[in-house]
Amino acid sequence: MHRPVQPLPVRVITDLETMRALSDPTRVAILRLLMSGDRSAPPVMSTKEIAAALGEPQTKLYRHLRRLEAVSLIQVAETRLVSGIQEQRYRTAQLDFTISRELVTNQASSAEFADTLSALFSEFRTELIANLSAGRVPVGSEAESPLGLLIGREMVTRVSPGRAAEFRRRLLALQTEFDALEDDDPSGIPVHLLIGWYAVTEPD
Repeated sequence: MHRPVQPLPVRVITDLETMRALSDPTRVAILRLLMSGDRSAPPVMSTKEIAAALGEPQTKLYRHLRRLEAVSLIQVAETRLVSGIQEQRYRTAQLDFTISRELVTNQASSAEFADTLSALFSEFRTELIANLSAGRVPVGSEAESPLGLLIGREMVTRVSPGRAAEFRRRLLALQTEFDALEDDDPSGIPVHLLIGWYAVTEPD
């Protein structure tokens, strides 16, 4: 019997092949979906369920799922027979991930990291543009409502390392609170959140 291991709390990506797997917006969307919701019980989903949630054709996702599984970003949580056909259901292999300094700063892999970063932002951008075009996001004067589009300008300020660490902790707490709201209200509205933050420090 297949027994998947519990997802890692945080995975540090140290190899180029895994980072390359994150350079595609569709794979990022799959991983985001499987990492969403209750951290103590991440969702377990079939290809059909993932396709329905992302609004993508099921046939498009097979190769992306194989690529994510090959680098252990997702795992097969269970296998079952559905109408005589063996169906695999997937789960994330980690609750969060980060990329090692070596991959980010290495000249040979820095371009690959830029592609990965672009894919991470692209998925959010694609959904935002689609919802804006469909008139589903309050903008202009409507944006003054409590549900209006909120995009803050980039801000740079100098604070002590202690205050910077505390601010980061509060952002993570907000993200954790947001993640815990998954399906809190089945009749509610979809809400998207993207947080960007970094501190500039001198390398050791």
